[in-house]
Amino acid sequence: MVVQELMALIRVQDDGKSSSPPIIEKGREPPFKQGEHFVFDVKDEVAKYWNKLPPGRRGELWKQSRKEGKDIRLIIEAFVFKPGHVK
Repeated sequence: MVVQELMALIRVQDDGKSSSPPIIEKGREPPFKQGEHFVFDVKDEVAKYWNKLPPGRRGELWKQSRKEGKDIRLIIEAFVFKPGHVK
């Protein structure tokens, strides 16, 4: 039996302040530009989490991604797939 992961898209608004493209982790699909947004391919659970976030929080995560030099998907996945409790 083959388990297929569902993939979805998230859109991140380009603030236009920096001319550099978003940071992409090695082995991941690069985002594409759609109008004033970057569109990233993510797992379905990540997209559901992202869509529930208020726009202000999305902007904060995008700024955090740029500041830390990490792929935005890594930051979001840390919230979605964090363990229930740590021993």
